[in-house]
Amino acid sequence: MNALEKPRELTLSILAEVAEVTPDDLEPHHRLREDLGLDSLTSLELLSRLGEALKMDLEFEQAMDIRTVDDACLFVERQCSVPQ
Repeated sequence: MNALEKPRELTLSILAEVAEVTPDDLEPHHRLREDLGLDSLTSLELLSRLGEALKMDLEFEQAMDIRTVDDACLFVERQCSVPQ
């Protein structure tokens, strides 16, 4: 199984590492900044690590609307569905 087959699980795993929580602690409605404490630097780290894991170049501008855990998962799922 590769990263493109399980984008939600990959996103939760990397997000948990960056936010220094366990994946089980993450709820879809958690806000990245307010609830998980991500700032602009950790948000860039998250985007970079997701791009590396997916072997994709994810642009910061593409991710500007990500506010919650569910937003992040949906963003990655959309990126995985776009033909490379």
